[in-house]
Amino acid sequence: MTSDPRSSFSDLLGSFMAKLRPGLLLLLALLFTVAAPAPAQVPQLINYQGRVVVGGVNFDGSGQFKFALVNGNGTVTYWSNDGTSTGGSQPGAAVTLPVTKGLYAVLLGDASLPNMTAVPATVFANANVRLRVWFNDGMSGSQLLTPDQRVAAVGYAMLADNVPAGAITSLQIAAGAVGTAQIAAGAVSGTQLAAGSVGSAQLAAGAVQSANLASGAVTSTQLAVGAAAANLSASSQSGVGSGGLILSPTENQALLNAGYIRIGTTVTPDAWQQRLNGTPPAGRRLQTAVWTGSEMIVWGGLGSSGSLNDGGRFNPAANFWSAVSTLAAPLARSYHTAVWTGGEMIVWGGLGTSGNLNDGGRYDPGTNTWTAVNALGAPGARFEHTAVWTGSEMIVWGGQNGPALGDGRRYNPVSNSWAMVTNAGAPAGRFLHTAVWTGSEMLIWGGSSGAELGDGKRYNPLSNSWAAISASGAPAARSDHTAVWTGSDMIVWGGLVAGVSQGTGARYNLAANAWTATTAAGAPTARTSHSAVWTGSEMILWGGINGAVLSDGSRYAPTNDSWAATSATAAPAPRSQHTAVWTGSEMIVYGGGSALADGGRYDAAGNRWTPTNSAAAPSARREHSAVWTGSEMIVWGGLDFGGFLGTGGRFNPAANSWSVVSPLSAPTGRRRHSAVWTGSEMIVWGGEAASGAVNDGGRYSPAGDSWSAVTLTNAPTVRLSHTAVWSGSEMLVWGGNSGTANLGDGRRYSPLGNSWLPLTAVNAPAARTYHTAVWTGSEMIVWGGQGNSGNLNDGRRYSPTTNAWVTLNATGAPVARYLHTAVWTGSEMIVWGGLAANSLGDGARYSLAGDSWTALATSGSPSARAYHSAVWSGSEMIVWGGYDILSATLFGSGGRYSPTANTWTSVSAASSPAPRYLHSAIWTGTEMITWGGWDVGAYFGDTFSYTPGRTMYLYQRP
Repeated sequence: MTSDPRSSFSDLLGSFMAKLRPGLLLLLALLFTVAAPAPAQVPQLINYQGRVVVGGVNFDGSGQFKFALVNGNGTVTYWSNDGTSTGGSQPGAAVTLPVTKGLYAVLLGDASLPNMTAVPATVFANANVRLRVWFNDGMSGSQLLTPDQRVAAVGYAMLADNVPAGAITSLQIAAGAVGTAQIAAGAVSGTQLAAGSVGSAQLAAGAVQSANLASGAVTSTQLAVGAAAANLSASSQSGVGSGGLILSPTENQALLNAGYIRIGTTVTPDAWQQRLNGTPPAGRRLQTAVWTGSEMIVWGGLGSSGSLNDGGRFNPAANFWSAVSTLAAPLARSYHTAVWTGGEMIVWGGLGTSGNLNDGGRYDPGTNTWTAVNALGAPGARFEHTAVWTGSEMIVWGGQNGPALGDGRRYNPVSNSWAMVTNAGAPAGRFLHTAVWTGSEMLIWGGSSGAELGDGKRYNPLSNSWAAISASGAPAARSDHTAVWTGSDMIVWGGLVAGVSQGTGARYNLAANAWTATTAAGAPTARTSHSAVWTGSEMILWGGINGAVLSDGSRYAPTNDSWAATSATAAPAPRSQHTAVWTGSEMIVYGGGSALADGGRYDAAGNRWTPTNSAAAPSARREHSAVWTGSEMIVWGGLDFGGFLGTGGRFNPAANSWSVVSPLSAPTGRRRHSAVWTGSEMIVWGGEAASGAVNDGGRYSPAGDSWSAVTLTNAPTVRLSHTAVWSGSEMLVWGGNSGTANLGDGRRYSPLGNSWLPLTAVNAPAARTYHTAVWTGSEMIVWGGQGNSGNLNDGRRYSPTTNAWVTLNATGAPVARYLHTAVWTGSEMIVWGGLAANSLGDGARYSLAGDSWTALATSGSPSARAYHSAVWSGSEMIVWGGYDILSATLFGSGGRYSPTANTWTSVSAASSPAPRYLHSAIWTGTEMITWGGWDVGAYFGDTFSYTPGRTMYLYQRP
């Protein structure tokens, strides 16, 4: 066939014939164009025209069309007209189009049309995009037309007028290619630059001037590290205008040589900042959850103090929780329903603090605002009802308000109005039933009216009529079961009959109006109050209750009628009455149980779980370890009220975000272990586990988010409270306690060979624990600690090159102590604080070059303490927190010690963390980050950063 000769459209993509049913043929010709009035005004629309012939006659009237843009084999949906298609499945709602003498046209992506969403330009970042079409002539039902047609170059023109944010990276820009002639005035704004894409190599010297930049275009994320400094240096600071000021952290002779005048100094204040990365909603059960396409929205439910009217939005890509506004939100409730329309979440009905409800609200996550649902014409108050979204309406049906209800209404959010659902032929009243939307009908099945029911019906909103669902082969009567829609079948499984949980199910095929039992082979244990989601190819069941609360699940594949268990590793704690959504790649479980505030993300392809709690921040704990990688702080292990922990998290201060450390193959939970950073891995070793002191460990690679074991061959004996340092090629472990005695030996671990070698015992330090060890660049210095006969104030230096120990000069050394801190400055070891007969507030500096000690000033020093933290900033030692056991004093204060001036400066108390000890602290290069800890009664899981004040030198350009 050929295209219609009257058509003025270009880019004929092809034609096809599709058999709808015997005797009915539909002929469709597809043409695509993108309207292009002006290069800067290309609309995000695809012009689409077709011709329909039914039974050899040009079709006239209104046709129901559904569209999806899919990948080459039709298994991935990039876009659909109503946003509901996943995995190439049929969208839920149709677009009604007039067809005249067989011809029709539509602008795909025209959001002004009912049931039509915009086509994002990112669809055409995929190499093979095809159009999939369904058509309904009003008699035959919605039918898939095959084959899918490939979209040619015109659709990709949508990218041409608008460079996506971050698309231009350094790979697209030749070194020195961009000069002033290539940049129009104000042309470059922040959205055109990928983070770090333009470095000094890409810019000709002086190329970007103020006239070329839009206001606010260049922020820190648009500049490669060192780019601004390198460009200023290359141009002899000519980028600074006359009268301009430059702040320098040091006295800068280069600026004086360039003609600048030093005009003075200024001191920046020190400051604390709490790092918040989203907090999940308060614990709850019987809440609702919807998936928006990018976020899971949780709302309402029952908490520890009663019904709730708040919620949270979880973005799995960012691993971040944000709050749902409570301004104008519906009243608190549980047992309610929620549907996603493509742009809003509609909440309705449920059980409130004063009884059953018949009101609701529409929540727009784009604006974080609520709009009331019109109460005029709404169904009567109820709970344990169902609601489905048709693509244009929400259908509410059934539930209970004392008696079981057998009525319903349809809500249109565009007109904010309700319409009747006919009672003629409707199912008997029921609650705790299921309802699914097929794309054209709502299927109601099962439930209870006081006794469990095993029947159901189909409701067609177009004709406002009910039709029976076959009872032949249907599952046994039940309530509180689950049901999912596969695109052709409704799968019913589990539930409750007379108080007994069920472990059976069946598939209902809509086209054949027939049931097929699901196999019992490999099926999960019987359960109710569980969750079920459809992935596009499998049904995933998880959790629920069967006498005991469950934390397992299974995946059912209808294509071969088979079950496969979901992984139990790192799965969420047992729960029922939780929620679960499918994102397109993961199932996200949240809440449930006795009002839990955590959950998990299940990757079906990898068959593995990761947690969702606290935006991936580790749970509160003490006596954990923390290392700095150069870009992230990795926290692992420790102790909480539940015992020893084998979990952890990675905090990126630049992104202010946490990510989970994989628990797969991780060492057993422990505390008082050691952890070092090698440059590419964190090595955890030793410590105390539930079984006692251990001598095993693991190596964690953040690049692969994976663990590998540390060999046990020739490993040191079991120990805790030992020390470990990284030499640049080996981890040196020394001392500690076996659980019964202090130890005076150690070994060297090479990750390259996964092997251990002993440290010589000749002239080694006496056995000890709670000591310190620092690495100087060539030697490990061990000092102080608790020995077998009391506290110690001696030490040794160990050289791995010679495998030999050298005794430290004891003259001027601090008094004997343990639980102190020690930092390495680059030339000295600074020892401070700790515990002897009393807590100590003094210390001394050990010079490696002079083999000598110098006492630290005590004027202005922090109060005496142990269990504190200390980091080296490059110029100062920063001490914070801690505890004085004898006086039971807990500290939330600290001090900064300058060895150059031998002086102390107090750490600001403004906005500082709560007092604590047994926490961790690391230095990032610009700030100290503290995490976790204990205050004798509670564990901490919060994150704070501290930026010390410093003197800055001011230079002005004449």
